[in-house]
Amino acid sequence: MKILLVRTWPTLLDVGKQTYNIQEVGLAKALTRRGHQVDLLFWTNEEEKDVLVPVAEGTNIHVFYRHGPVAVKCVFFPHMEKLAEQYDILQTGEYSQLYSWHLAVKYPDKTVIYHGPYYASFNRNYNRLCWGIDHLCLGRYKRMKTPFLTKSRLAEKFLTDKGLASTQVIPVGVGVDAELLSSREEEPFELAERMRDQAEGLKLLYIGRIEPRRDPGFLLRVVEELHKRGTVAKLYVVGDGDDTQTAAFAEQIKAMGLTEDVIWQRKARQQQLGAAYHQADFFLLPTEYEIFGMVLLEAMFFETVALTTPNGGADMLIQDGENGVVLTKDHPEEWAVRMLDLQKQPERKRRMGAAARETVTQHFTWDALAGTFEQVYEQKKAGQKA
Repeated sequence: MKILLVRTWPTLLDVGKQTYNIQEVGLAKALTRRGHQVDLLFWTNEEEKDVLVPVAEGTNIHVFYRHGPVAVKCVFFPHMEKLAEQYDILQTGEYSQLYSWHLAVKYPDKTVIYHGPYYASFNRNYNRLCWGIDHLCLGRYKRMKTPFLTKSRLAEKFLTDKGLASTQVIPVGVGVDAELLSSREEEPFELAERMRDQAEGLKLLYIGRIEPRRDPGFLLRVVEELHKRGTVAKLYVVGDGDDTQTAAFAEQIKAMGLTEDVIWQRKARQQQLGAAYHQADFFLLPTEYEIFGMVLLEAMFFETVALTTPNGGADMLIQDGENGVVLTKDHPEEWAVRMLDLQKQPERKRRMGAAARETVTQHFTWDALAGTFEQVYEQKKAGQKA
């Protein structure tokens, strides 16, 4: 099959510099390895260009960078007809994207939508946007039976609660490029060296933006709870944010007397993070909302036991107590107790980390997920209803 993956968000992506966290690239590589021709359409406000991304055995992914107007965080690609006609499948993103709806209406026999968001009170603006999309687009999506692949079961429920048929919505998840993570040589990383030099106590790791959604202050309260229980614990943070949020986090660290217990590095290269995961006793992600969360995939791949809140990624990846821990943020002491209990049972903790890695390598690599995408494409191409 000839497949075009269309990103309808106005984000600037440079496949010449890095491809690891670009989901379309990971999926395209996996589908190419299965014998399909897969190309990408990305927006740019710079010079239009075509770029080749090499895949194994001399095959390439063709990336088209094209201009297009932007409205309500959605790109519209004018004059796309000649390009679209070359492909059997057009995969675009998100129920809320008006251009996705446009493609589904114009090319009903080839359009598939890959959707991630789900309902959360945190997501007020998105919920309002979807109220408008419901009125404009939902009826047509139902009648056309447009297939939706979702990044989580929460996203599946989000769509079926709107009235889309369960046979129309297929939860698949998000993948990681395990080959790239395994083969990539780790670069020297000062934060990981400091973790290695910590003589005693727990080493807790957080990687991500400093922002209210991720509630970094909760991490400090967990450290405080561990200290109350007589446990040495240090929090290692890799992440940046806007000036207001980072300043507030720095002030909170100081106010809680944790200056010596929080080691914070604003930026790091992807190649450096593996060393940090390897050194950490636990990875913490206390998030209000997460479509999936690549950091969860990474932590589990490196066998670091992850503690997180209910979210899209946790819903797909983690069985509490088996390959990770899922807790609410109501009681930071519960997070402290769960970590201390696991630390006292090293063999159980080791098994949990091994199970986490197996979950990712067996079920959540792009190569593992590509078959489900392929099946939906084949049904669509054959004129069947997914």
